[in-house]
Amino acid sequence: MATDVVSTSSSTQISRLEQLAKPKPIPPGFLEDRRSVYWIDYVPPQPGESGTTEITASARVQELSRHRPPHSAWKGDRITPIWPVSDSAKNATPTERIIALCEQKKIYAFLDRSPYTEVSLGARSATASSRLEMLAKPKIKEDRFGIKETQWGQYIPVPDTAMKARATERIESLAQYKPYHKEFKNERPVQWPISESALKVLPTMRLQQLSRPRSRTMIKDDYDPYKVTFAARKARPTPRLEELCVPLPRKVRPKKIV
Repeated sequence: MATDVVSTSSSTQISRLEQLAKPKPIPPGFLEDRRSVYWIDYVPPQPGESGTTEITASARVQELSRHRPPHSAWKGDRITPIWPVSDSAKNATPTERIIALCEQKKIYAFLDRSPYTEVSLGARSATASSRLEMLAKPKIKEDRFGIKETQWGQYIPVPDTAMKARATERIESLAQYKPYHKEFKNERPVQWPISESALKVLPTMRLQQLSRPRSRTMIKDDYDPYKVTFAARKARPTPRLEELCVPLPRKVRPKKIV
């Protein structure tokens, strides 16, 4: 009985392995990978029974391919440029506006005028007003620019009263230049002498200790920067530090209990 169960399970397992070992079936529309850049994305249409490629258009494409019908009132071009004129058009009476438009353009009346203009007697005996006489005067250069230049190139000459004027104490105090600061020093020269005290000075022990290069024996190869000291582990925060560590009440959210 046990042998039959084992044989049945082994046969079932073998059939399952055989089923998994089968290759995956290729779908009907499968296309191989492109072998070159000229590989097409789709299968081109094949020629029909007549030997030519037959393309079947949809009803919508056929509707769009139709030409636009002409207007119902449209008339084609005339067969000839000569066409008969109706009797009503021959016997029609034109309006005054059409007659005026049909007239040829007249020559300008002033074309035949003499180039010499005759001045009337009233214009010759007219008297100019004071305003007209003032406007007829030529402009003077000084009046045009309104600036009198001197030999020193000053555009506006200084009057005698300004040249003879005396400045007040306030103006004289403001006219004085600003003095330098009491601790102001000019730029140092490129080379300057060193004092004798600076040449004979002796460095202190601390200065000698800081200027000494770091020896190889002071370097610790087993130094761990992430190691926390025992004093830091046993340290207790102050009440003020605990108060600062507490989060703000408005930012505290209670946990949801499901």
